[in-house]
Amino acid sequence: MDNKERIHQMALISTRGVGHLLWKRLIAQFGSAEAVFNSSVRALTQLPGTSKRLANEILRKDMLRTAEDLLAAHHREGIQVISCYDTAYPERLKHISSPPAFLYFRGHANLNAPKILSIVGTRTATAYGKRMTEQLIGELRIPNLLIVSGLAYGIDICAHKAALQHGLPTLTVLPSSLDIIYPPAHRSIAVSMIERGGIVTEHPLHTPLELHQFPARNRIVAGIADATVVIEAGHKSGALITAELANAHDREVFAVPGNVYERTSVGCNHLIKSQQAHLITCADDILYLMNWRADATKVRPTQAAPPKLPPLSQKEQEALQALQALKREVHIDELSHQAGIPPAQLASVLLQLELKNVVKFMPGNKFKLAAG
Repeated sequence: MDNKERIHQMALISTRGVGHLLWKRLIAQFGSAEAVFNSSVRALTQLPGTSKRLANEILRKDMLRTAEDLLAAHHREGIQVISCYDTAYPERLKHISSPPAFLYFRGHANLNAPKILSIVGTRTATAYGKRMTEQLIGELRIPNLLIVSGLAYGIDICAHKAALQHGLPTLTVLPSSLDIIYPPAHRSIAVSMIERGGIVTEHPLHTPLELHQFPARNRIVAGIADATVVIEAGHKSGALITAELANAHDREVFAVPGNVYERTSVGCNHLIKSQQAHLITCADDILYLMNWRADATKVRPTQAAPPKLPPLSQKEQEALQALQALKREVHIDELSHQAGIPPAQLASVLLQLELKNVVKFMPGNKFKLAAG
């Protein structure tokens, strides 16, 4: 895309009253943002949702001058201005419900890397949470993997540091514009990430930092990745918002179980218990479920002996036998019919089997044998 069209797109999205959906509709209707500005009030008001007052706002020429100055300011700072119509825009992000019209990016990371994993968690991480974060990332040294997080205190910054330590590119999604690194205490880490990953935001330079930008940032953290890992989260943790958004975007969600007496474990344990996340205890679980097996022999030996089953209750044995008879991934309703166990009761039985690593919960409320 040439800079002329980029300036018109920036001016259009900056117009008061023009949201992302209307922005895309206008560009689609007129063929380009430049054509929108070359149209008339009458032509604009033909489009549903565009009033005469809004049409006059759109056609203001000073918006173009402001956008031109803003683009030049980003270029001077070495910041890429990426429209959702650019090939450099993250393809995964285009498929969420409210993708940013523009991203402002500084760094060398591939925003369309073949494998992207977001790692999030509480700001008040315990030694256990930090150790799990470092362990997972240390075991995830596979080609073409990008680690994403939010630069916050706790699990986020631990994930970035561990990625840098192990030579993995890492990207932070900021709630602020790139001239306001938040939190300021992590500025040096953000600078390191520019050379070995990157920093990105949806906000142009000089945008004031406001509270609503924090939860809005989470949709990018979830949407830019193939999967999200939650490592420690309290009852009202922002990490749970990210997990909810990842599920809404039809992305995989993983959670590390924690001590039931720790408040920082409440969120992860709830995600697992309510089947909103896969239980994981090591990187192999992620590699296996995502089919990211760089070394298949290491991750799941093909000639491994069948695992020895733990002690099972009568109902657990009946559910397992039904699943073994079907020999495939199966929806809970079909398994309920096969096993003769009511769905509500079966859900509890399957949770126990998953905790014992006998079955695995799959997307769509389906189950399969853990060894299958």
